[in-house]
Amino acid sequence: MNRLLATLCVVLSLHFYSAAQQYDGCMEVVSSSGGQGFQNNLFLSWTLGEPFTPTIQGAGYAFTQGFHQPDACGTEFVGTNNLSDWGLNLFPNPSSGWFTLQFSSEKNGPLQATAYDLLGRVLFKDQVLADPSGSHIDATTWPPGLYVMVLRDPLSKASSILRVVRL
Repeated sequence: MNRLLATLCVVLSLHFYSAAQQYDGCMEVVSSSGGQGFQNNLFLSWTLGEPFTPTIQGAGYAFTQGFHQPDACGTEFVGTNNLSDWGLNLFPNPSSGWFTLQFSSEKNGPLQATAYDLLGRVLFKDQVLADPSGSHIDATTWPPGLYVMVLRDPLSKASSILRVVRL
């Protein structure tokens, strides 16, 4: 009986050790099993242990909940991307304090940034980001959460909307 118990402990510990994932600050699913499939114009993605959560899709949007969320790492445009030729790069995202925005040095002129929380409250308005090699955005006073940042070119009025995650 003791050998059986010891063998079971070793097997379970090896299973959990092999299933462990390195934490890198991004949202990841830690689950023992899952999969996805496509058949008859239906796409099904599942994770063991997750309750059923529907996804609603429409023209240009998808709303879902649960494990299957978009990647929170890196720059993700959630609205217009009229500044695509600016080569925007916001990092680190997610961050626990400061964000850095880089953009193409070929563009003449600064960008203006306005940040909102998910209730629509303005965190800062029209902050000038003038350094293409790295303009800094202070988010140290923001509570952890998801925010929306609108970047605007004051000359052309073109804009981009970014998702920003504060840890």
